[in-house]
Amino acid sequence: MQHHAPSPYLCPFCAIAAGAESDAVVFNDGKAIGVLGLHQKVGNEGHILVMPVGHFENLYELPSELTGHLFLVTQLLARGIKRAFGTDGITVLQNNEPAGDQDVWHAHIHVIPRFTGDQFHARQGAFMPLAERAKLATTIRAALQSAGT
Repeated sequence: MQHHAPSPYLCPFCAIAAGAESDAVVFNDGKAIGVLGLHQKVGNEGHILVMPVGHFENLYELPSELTGHLFLVTQLLARGIKRAFGTDGITVLQNNEPAGDQDVWHAHIHVIPRFTGDQFHARQGAFMPLAERAKLATTIRAALQSAGT
């Protein structure tokens, strides 16, 4: 399997798994983590990245049992986002390799809140400070807790 991460690679998602940006984490069961993404689009705030705790560069490398677990976590967090923000829908994306628009070399799934007419694809994401992502994380965690998850 060809790897695309430069050598050496300081994986930002492994840093999150080790405890960085914990205020932005909405889910962690020791196998998977859900964290508010560093870049958020105005009007679609609440974009979560779901990733394995262990380092796997892309979908091709994930063990089957972990792949299924990540999708269950994705479903759980999609429901939490919908409950927290009253979205009209959710977009789920998973990118692999440069040609597939992957730009962080740790497998992950995007869970994005969507609203009718939001023009999501026409806008660029912008850096959101940790304090703002932490507020969104608190809202999503409360929605998950209120649903008993």
